[in-house]
Amino acid sequence: MNHHLPIISIIGRQNVGKSTLFNALIGEKKSIVDSHPGLTRDIISFTVEHKGAAFTFSDTPGLDLSGDSELSRPILEAAHSQLGRSSLIVLLLENPGPAPFDYSLVELARKLAIPSVIAVNKMDHDEDLHNMAHFYEMGLDDIVPISALRKRNITLLLDKITALLPRKQRNEKVPAVKIAVVGRPNSGKSTLLNAFMGYERAVVSEIPGTTRDAVDGDFMFHGKKIRITDTAGLRRKSKVGSDIEFFSVTRTMEAIRRSDVVIHMVDATLGLTENDKKISDEILKAGKCVIIAVNKWDAIEKNAGTFNEYRDKIIFTYYRAEDFPIISISASKKQRIHKLVTMALDLHERSAKHVQTPELNRMLEEIQRGKRNPLLGESVKIYYGTQIGTQPPRFKLFTNRPDLFKKDLVRYVQKSLQDVLGLQGVPVTIEIEGRRQEKIRKK
Repeated sequence: MNHHLPIISIIGRQNVGKSTLFNALIGEKKSIVDSHPGLTRDIISFTVEHKGAAFTFSDTPGLDLSGDSELSRPILEAAHSQLGRSSLIVLLLENPGPAPFDYSLVELARKLAIPSVIAVNKMDHDEDLHNMAHFYEMGLDDIVPISALRKRNITLLLDKITALLPRKQRNEKVPAVKIAVVGRPNSGKSTLLNAFMGYERAVVSEIPGTTRDAVDGDFMFHGKKIRITDTAGLRRKSKVGSDIEFFSVTRTMEAIRRSDVVIHMVDATLGLTENDKKISDEILKAGKCVIIAVNKWDAIEKNAGTFNEYRDKIIFTYYRAEDFPIISISASKKQRIHKLVTMALDLHERSAKHVQTPELNRMLEEIQRGKRNPLLGESVKIYYGTQIGTQPPRFKLFTNRPDLFKKDLVRYVQKSLQDVLGLQGVPVTIEIEGRRQEKIRKK
């Protein structure tokens, strides 16, 4: 989110269609929509343009949450904090008439001393417009009847919004790196996002699964714009039972694919679990650079050798972890979190490396002459190699025996190229092609 652009926050009761309206306004299905009340817990934001004006829409949780819920207080605090940063609010009411809590929301809108646009949702049919009289009885002057689901009067609503805001041309910096934070539920992902942002951008609770959507935030680091995305905790597929959780997992995988670097949060008090290994496998399938961040390190009793022992144990449990940078952090104490960003920038920069074909083939010749793999250079010969992509670096190798280029040989060549090209921690993809154009794709 660009903090230099006006922020328009959509507020209202639970289940009046705020997320549906948010998606209609931005033209994307970014917020999860479901008939289950209280689905939105975090502030979801997206920047759009309309008639030359640029601004950021924010979808907020329903403000009529029960005070009895353990999650209510932090959710409502985050929502009210968001209103304090807003330049305009869209107060969303619901056909056929105002509910008792709507009167409190109208009073809140008046007290905020910022412009507000009142919209009545679920005006799906012409005959529904007769119900507008019920809302004018609240003392409101200008009300926009809309149907977020049918996208009725969405352009009119945008026109009303832009008329109340100073026109500002969009001039956003492109993020230097896009980082997705993934991990098991309750591993500290939202706490890390908040630590970077400097305020409660995402709701934090001890209740696993609090974050259901992918939550973006932008911040500046040594003059560079960094985009970080907090994601829903990934659980075993057998534990994903509801539609809401399915959409949460889908959003998390989308966030991984959109990212340049993934920070995999591991709870130091639990160690690397089987679920963590599956999460790392998903990151590798997406071909992303990854940093393993061992969080809650402040809760571990330690001496000078504790971290090295812990790191060795992670690698013993999951051999692919040897390829990744591993760092201990405390998101709650903000320990070594800036080092995470430095690592992410470094990985992203090195993943863009391009090798000239003559240089690459000299390196491949040296790797074969090293004879550290009994097959390579003898039964299997690499005739020629060329780079076919970056981020991650992708190479095509032409060989006499593609059938013998098994997983262990592919890994050996990958590791060798990482070493000679300075790509430690950067995933390398290799595509094998034989003499008779028989293609085998290996990762």
